[in-house]
Amino acid sequence: MTAALKVTAAIEATGRRARVEELLGADAVRARLAGLGAGAASQVLVLAPEDGEPGPTELAEPAEPAEPAEPSKPGEPGEPGEPDGLPVAELLRRGVELRVLLVDTARHRPAAVEYARRLTELGGQVRTVPALPLRMVVLDRETAVLPLDPARADTATVLHGRGPVAALCALFEGLWHGAAPLRRPRGRDRNGMAAQHYALLRILQQGDTDVVAARKLGISERTVRRLTAEALEVLGARSRFQAGARAAERGWLR
Repeated sequence: MTAALKVTAAIEATGRRARVEELLGADAVRARLAGLGAGAASQVLVLAPEDGEPGPTELAEPAEPAEPAEPSKPGEPGEPGEPDGLPVAELLRRGVELRVLLVDTARHRPAAVEYARRLTELGGQVRTVPALPLRMVVLDRETAVLPLDPARADTATVLHGRGPVAALCALFEGLWHGAAPLRRPRGRDRNGMAAQHYALLRILQQGDTDVVAARKLGISERTVRRLTAEALEVLGARSRFQAGARAAERGWLR
């Protein structure tokens, strides 16, 4: 069972004790997150796959009110931008603990690296992992904002209640424990492979498409194609099937 499915099962199991809101439309999502962020008192945890990756613009102090950003199309990865309306700089100025998890490919995106630098200067923390199961914001360990439809960034579910939100906090902490600070290099191993290459090969070995692999890893289809090409080159393979077979023979997919 995937991490996302485990979380879904945990939420459903405690659903009777939870209060749930459904948000439709990018403006509604951003407005609700802004309101929740303004009320956060102690901690905010963020999972930001590539299609929802935060960036440095929200940390800037604009000289005049900025025009609202156009929402990205459902399922279409965008460049790093404001994290869905969450008032990051204001949270950090108030002393709220902020921890953000991105995918490893953020290390190759200058805007994301700049975001990490500026956020850490304000007291926040940014780490990366090979894959993220879903977009998520958890506030004060008792409210969580999740995708209503994973294929659409302009919808969200707001979940209230420490019981059901505890499962999401456990998911975050498990990922955080194995993550590396974004500003620390995350190189390849002696095989010439990074953690994302192995994660992708395991997915492709199951026969999944680029679309499915991108969704499971929390990255774009273009990034999937790049990682696949790199893995094929390392393995000296001409096809995905051959790459999977060679990786399995070498014991890389255990």
